[in-house]
Amino acid sequence: MKRIITNILATTGLALVILAIIASVYEAEFLLISAIFQTLAANTVIHLGLLLTRKLESKYAMLEATVDIVWTVFVLIVSGAVFSWYSSTPIIILIVMGASIYLIGMWLSMVRIREDIAEINKLLQRRNRE
Repeated sequence: MKRIITNILATTGLALVILAIIASVYEAEFLLISAIFQTLAANTVIHLGLLLTRKLESKYAMLEATVDIVWTVFVLIVSGAVFSWYSSTPIIILIVMGASIYLIGMWLSMVRIREDIAEINKLLQRRNRE
């Protein structure tokens, strides 16, 4: 549960930073407080869905990643309609944001896994020497 909450808050923070960058490019002066909570709600739904997709195992990693990205984009499109995001943010921006945040998250996960593997290998080498 702690990991899910951490992931939700991390992706919400990343989404808000990317949203602020995009808003700056479009010369917006502020972000609405409601947009922060809407982003948190969308990220919560995304992560709950990703939690369910993790239960369905596939031997094809690309299929799993595709299902995850499709779910993420679906939630963003529905959230955009529900929260009226399309008046200020084009749908293509939402899709690119969602896919890029997912890919950044996957990259960070791979970095963490590599570090964990390196640490385990060091511990095993130390154990074998003793």
